[in-house]
Amino acid sequence: MRNKGILSLVAVGLFASSVSVGAVKAAEGNENGLARKAIEHQLEKPLEKGVIDHKTFNRLEKELNGSNSHSVKDFNKIGRKSRASSSEYIFETEYNDDFDSADNASYELGTIGQLLPLYDVDFHKVVVPTSGVLLVAGFTDSYAIDLVFAAMQKDFVTNSNLEYLGSEYEEGVEVQAYQAKKGTYYVGVIDHDNEYIDDNTEYDMYATATAFVDNVEPAKPTVYRVDNNDKVVTGKAEANSTVTVKSGSKVLGTAKATSKGTFSVKIAVQKEGTKLTLTAKDSAGNLSSSASVTVVDVVAPSKPTVKKVDDNDKVVIGKAEANSTVTIKAGSTTLGSAKASSNGNYSVKIKAQKKGTTLSISAKDKAGNTSSKATTKVVKH
Repeated sequence: MRNKGILSLVAVGLFASSVSVGAVKAAEGNENGLARKAIEHQLEKPLEKGVIDHKTFNRLEKELNGSNSHSVKDFNKIGRKSRASSSEYIFETEYNDDFDSADNASYELGTIGQLLPLYDVDFHKVVVPTSGVLLVAGFTDSYAIDLVFAAMQKDFVTNSNLEYLGSEYEEGVEVQAYQAKKGTYYVGVIDHDNEYIDDNTEYDMYATATAFVDNVEPAKPTVYRVDNNDKVVTGKAEANSTVTVKSGSKVLGTAKATSKGTFSVKIAVQKEGTKLTLTAKDSAGNLSSSASVTVVDVVAPSKPTVKKVDDNDKVVIGKAEANSTVTIKAGSTTLGSAKASSNGNYSVKIKAQKKGTTLSISAKDKAGNTSSKATTKVVKH
């Protein structure tokens, strides 16, 4: 393997962009030639720190370095090598020289293969379950193989679905990283020096492995209206993510979204005007940006209390919900209204009413909720 040798998706695109899809398909069995031409434009790009965590890199490295314990005896010797398997590796199945005949790769098991005969190219298919980073690692301990590999889309299509991020090279293992959207991709493998020297034997083998890292934060949750008598917050978030509801820094409740993305988080009843924030965290630990909702007042004020009113009173006084608007009526006629104080005291100016007149008193809060009516009869002074 060449140091930092990369058959980059960008490079493949430089070549494939000048070849029609029909021409690519017509070149069945010549993917090796397409790959070689693309390598002439290869792009070397070191991987930025933090894209691959050390745990994942070490797992891939350990897996591939262990492949040299296998020998050609692990293959079924029936002409060209055919598929075998063990609890540790998948062995390539020939014919796998084009996209349609690609072997299936596994995130749990590495793949061991050979690059025979001259100009052999192997394709391995890998499925990305959701948007994230696709890691492809390659290794050989054979001096006869100059291993070059890359992830790509079918028929060398290039677009934003698969973007090359760079590679790391350590202890004979190269790990390439690609930002990938959900979909099916292919790992192409060739022996770069096969064009110049046919020195591969059935004892010369390579190994590849794949891993997937979910590095994409969930979308911001959507949240439905929350009232000041609600004990549950509902809405939609990424399927199976954990939704957390907070008031300031205080956690009010958490719950897991369903496979369809709906959630229902139990909370204590909150006061109207309280701002709630919601976040969703996926199983990989990626945290969404926060959504917010303000608790709405839907609870009507309590029925006001009213003190005795006689036939020469020009003010009605009593108690109502703090800051609510108190209205005094005689029948359908409004006699007056005023705002209760922060302590709930009110004083409403009216014209003096005749003895026996029934007055009704109601309170409306700033959210527009109206209390039930209190009544009193005007008495003689």
